Amino acid sequence: MVMLTFGTTYGQTLQFTGTVQDEGGQALAGASVHIGEEVAPQITNQSGTFSFSGLTSGSYTLRVTHVGYLEYTQAITLERQKTDIAVRLVAQSTMLEDVTVTGKTETQQAREQAIRAVVVDTRAIAEQPTTLAELMNRSPGIRIRQSGGLGNIVDVSINGFQGNSVQYFRDGIPLEYLGGGYGINNVPINLLERAEVYKGVVPVSLGGDALGGAVNLVTRRHVGTMLDISYEAASFNTHIANIAAYHSNASNRWFVGVDGFYNYSDNNYKADVEVINESANPTPATVSLFHNGYRHYFLEAYAGISNRAWADELKISLARYDIDRESQHPALMTNPYGALMVYNQGWVPSLRYKKNIGGKLALDQFVSYSILNRSRVDTVGGTFDWFGNFTPHGGIGESPRRSLSDIDFDNIISRTNAAYDISETHRLEANVVFNHNRRVGEDPYGMRFNGTDIDILSRAAIYAKTIAGITWESKWLDGRLTNQLVGKFFHFRTRGINGFMANATDLDHYTSSANSNWGIGNAMKYTMGDRHLLRASFELTNRLPRENELFGDNDTRAPNFDLEPERSFNANLGYRYQTPTLALEVTGFYRKTSGMILLIPVQPPFAQYQNLDSIRGYGFDIDISYRIGQYLRLNGNATWQDNRMVDVGEGTHKWIEGTRLRNTPYFFSNVGLAGTFPSLIWQDDRLKPYIHWNFIREFYLNHIPRDQEPGGFLGLFGKAGVPVTNVVPNQHLLNAGFTYFLPAQPISVGVEIKNLADAKLYDYYKIQRPGRSFHVKINYHLTKKS
Repeated sequence: MVMLTFGTTYGQTLQFTGTVQDEGGQALAGASVHIGEEVAPQITNQSGTFSFSGLTSGSYTLRVTHVGYLEYTQAITLERQKTDIAVRLVAQSTMLEDVTVTGKTETQQAREQAIRAVVVDTRAIAEQPTTLAELMNRSPGIRIRQSGGLGNIVDVSINGFQGNSVQYFRDGIPLEYLGGGYGINNVPINLLERAEVYKGVVPVSLGGDALGGAVNLVTRRHVGTMLDISYEAASFNTHIANIAAYHSNASNRWFVGVDGFYNYSDNNYKADVEVINESANPTPATVSLFHNGYRHYFLEAYAGISNRAWADELKISLARYDIDRESQHPALMTNPYGALMVYNQGWVPSLRYKKNIGGKLALDQFVSYSILNRSRVDTVGGTFDWFGNFTPHGGIGESPRRSLSDIDFDNIISRTNAAYDISETHRLEANVVFNHNRRVGEDPYGMRFNGTDIDILSRAAIYAKTIAGITWESKWLDGRLTNQLVGKFFHFRTRGINGFMANATDLDHYTSSANSNWGIGNAMKYTMGDRHLLRASFELTNRLPRENELFGDNDTRAPNFDLEPERSFNANLGYRYQTPTLALEVTGFYRKTSGMILLIPVQPPFAQYQNLDSIRGYGFDIDISYRIGQYLRLNGNATWQDNRMVDVGEGTHKWIEGTRLRNTPYFFSNVGLAGTFPSLIWQDDRLKPYIHWNFIREFYLNHIPRDQEPGGFLGLFGKAGVPVTNVVPNQHLLNAGFTYFLPAQPISVGVEIKNLADAKLYDYYKIQRPGRSFHVKINYHLTKKS
């Protein structure tokens, strides 16, 4: 419900105030209120109120939007007398009291746009002791690859594309500017509104060079005065806490806030390894990991002004993060480390400016200068076994690459976005992202130039890239057909020294490379009534090598300056059906990628990013959601994908032709049941139980001949005819929990048991993941109504 009041000021101008409420009469904070194109919009405060002043009498168009509610518009006339209007917001388009309510929620719009997005609604389950990676893992076509417990490397695989083929953004800005301080493996879901996962074609507004898709983390919006705190305690001495505080004045003309989180875990779960027995032979053993801990804090303070004539929003922020990570083993679980440490920290100031000019042109400018530092310490004079026993030796370092490195990264990123509404049916959008990265450091135990004592890291390595794009969006057939034509330009240049294994390095042996490419794509959506829509898209695009792929990480990732851009043709076709109780979506895809960049083990313990031969893939995923009665909802999805090596050519590796892409699952599925039960114990309390099951079909560490693959329908039955050491077996993950909301209190408690059956789970070259764990999360949310 929206209650509006109009009054006359002494200067013959009018004041326009109102209150935005839902159907139950509760105030709606954060609603965006527009009245005409020449007046800056307002955001409702915690009491749901807004206020415009200095208006002249006449006719206006009132428009109110809010996440989770339908947009509504109404033609109104401001006069001298007082006027009251009441409007109810409903979940479907309808006509109420001469007010036309049209449009859909932001989540619905994201799900139904021409470029397909899988929307992970984090706000709906923010009180659960669940990570963002786990939520994304339950989505169709998406696999989260995680090399161990909390804080370890997390990678998203979308229809078989993984690594840097999938890129990450925060509110549309490439996440590179925050280094490793903020990402899907560490940010609490409490700080997010939702995560948008794009499969295939990526919108120009994100400004990336992704091949397989993109993940956009949308931060939570705040208004008024707000404090949100949560704390989670779990098995393996795990502690996760976050805080969000925000304050804006009553007219929302200025604001200040802070977001932060802290993650800690010993990650001392049990794992199966091979130990050397008395006869010097390897033998299986189950041990508790003893040097696998992780500590991470992130804090961002910001302030800004809004709703000014010259700026809709101007926001300045400063972020600080610090990560301490114990390293238990190299890329593979071959031998243990007991003292090796990796540190990562950074200071990240940034500025963002937004302005809508005349209701036609929208500008969005972001700029950041990141000061990051990474170091690796391996100086212990001995080695450890899997039981934590230490054996001294005469050298320095327990890994093949002793180190006391200290590396600085200076990173500049600028993102400029401009969108222009030509008419109601045509829109142009342009986006330019520039990123410049400079690396320089020192390591007294590192490699030197031939015949000198000059540290190779002391010579700066430079990486710069520019990605530009333009989209023409047009609507036809009375808006039923939406088309987006996309063009992109990619350019990168790099200069550095390849010092891996001291290969013929000298003071003048710099390696430089540069590359420019173009890409084109098109996405189309056709709406067939209120319940059906069809989508189709294609894209010919490039993915530039990243800084860490070219330079390595001065740890187990070796540099490779010979990397070239990946190039891929992607096509998608999908159908969506939705009613109030049932949602169904089926999507098929086709990919052909040349020079795909993947992390490949080379000389132990090193792995290196390399351009593989061409890969062709196709597959499908199906996603269904069904509401059972008033209190329960059932969700399920399944993905099958067939990504294989092609165009290998003649030679000793010809047998790889037609084999599956290594270390990549080809079938996985999810089933979940969630409920909401109000007034269960006391009046107005809520209990939200849930259970989720995830299945991954066996996959293979290396290429296996096609005649040794499992038989049956789509390869889903039987076993491969290869040694078990080359097989990552079938995996079943079962999680269950509940969230309880106290009545009339800003407190909730979430409880979850992860891996309920204590199954053995593996990822990333068969690195074992945690067994059963117990989690308890307490949430406190306080708002002050202005």
